[in-house]
Amino acid sequence: MTLRHTLALVLGLAAATPAAAQLDGLFNKLQKKAGQTVERKLEQKTEKGVGAAVDEATTLPKAKDEKAEKAAKEKVAKDEAAAAAKDKPKDGSKAKAKAKPAGDEEASGDDVAGEAPAAGEVYGNRFDFVPGDKVLVYDDFSDTDVGEYPAKWTIKDAGGNQIEVVQIGERRFLKARYAKEHQQSASTWLRYAIKGDMPKNFTIEFDLDLGGPFGVMFSKHRAWGGQEINIRAKEDDPVHTTNASGKLSVKSGIHHVSIAVSGTQAKVYVDGDRVVSDPDAIERPITRIGVVFHQPYQKEGDHQQFTALRIAEGGKPAKALLAGEGRIVTHGILFDTGSDVIKPESGPTLRSILALLQEDPALKFAVEGHTDDQGGPKVNGPLSEKRAAAVKAWLVKQGVAGDRLTSKGLGQSKPIDSNETLEGRANNRRVEFVKT
Repeated sequence: MTLRHTLALVLGLAAATPAAAQLDGLFNKLQKKAGQTVERKLEQKTEKGVGAAVDEATTLPKAKDEKAEKAAKEKVAKDEAAAAAKDKPKDGSKAKAKAKPAGDEEASGDDVAGEAPAAGEVYGNRFDFVPGDKVLVYDDFSDTDVGEYPAKWTIKDAGGNQIEVVQIGERRFLKARYAKEHQQSASTWLRYAIKGDMPKNFTIEFDLDLGGPFGVMFSKHRAWGGQEINIRAKEDDPVHTTNASGKLSVKSGIHHVSIAVSGTQAKVYVDGDRVVSDPDAIERPITRIGVVFHQPYQKEGDHQQFTALRIAEGGKPAKALLAGEGRIVTHGILFDTGSDVIKPESGPTLRSILALLQEDPALKFAVEGHTDDQGGPKVNGPLSEKRAAAVKAWLVKQGVAGDRLTSKGLGQSKPIDSNETLEGRANNRRVEFVKT
């Protein structure tokens, strides 16, 4: 019922009373007040609509301005990043700085754990691994057919899961056959005949898939009294020997492992990091060397594989070679197959040459690059020339005067070992420094 109807009802009931005239006056007042209320509400509604329109008209340009400002800021940030990348030094260091004396930490690139240097640069001074000079065993499994057991290895006193050679890209790996459930461990020993004991100083190198637990065995299985260098990247102590353990900055992927043995001491490196040093890691005599693929991490998939095993006897220091023979034969300056880009693990050997040049300002070298016979002379001649030039360029970059060095490539023309075996070819791949 509306206000008008209610008042009409009241007036009708009171029409016969003396107060009728008064009620009629009250009705007129109420009617006027109701009209004013309706007008006020209409005005408020109109004002609200106008306000919304004004807000829209003023806010839209502001939003557009904010969007434009944001885009401008993003462009400035992008330009600054591009400029920083352009100014970044090519030697792997993180910022431009004044040149420091050759041999200092920063002169050889960053030495940050787990961080690879730029192409052509080397690991810092903390990486002090120098590979042995005389190769005793080399196996990249290139002489074994895919699916076969490699000839240099035996399962005698070993065994377990099936092991076979597989092809991954352009490389071959020795691999434990994968099983989704209940995959066994697998072990194998090198057939290499050790006469009494291994040399006092020798090195072991290989490329390992860190996705699966792996070990290098000496003389016997660890469970039967032997020693083992164990690499289990997914565990709390990922690298451990008999008495020591160390951490890894990487947990997966293919990485280079280097082991330096001197007497009973073993130092273990992964890429550019020295992760373990144990003075009593290995008992002598060492009668054989093998590897073990431990029971894998099932959730991690198929990662039980390694390749490019190199075992070499430690050589004389560079200074002693120079004094005795007038030339230094090195196997520690490394390149990928078909490449003239120096690999980062070449740092210790390069720095040893650099130190000689710094000690004797009159010393001059002819840098000679040598290859094996794979690929033929038309490939190996130019390749060895480029590699020798890359070594010279690195030394000059460290502050050695260019007129103290010459470079030439001799390809496969001057072998020091047979090219009929993997070990012989590994010995023939070298860089020599001849005193001039």
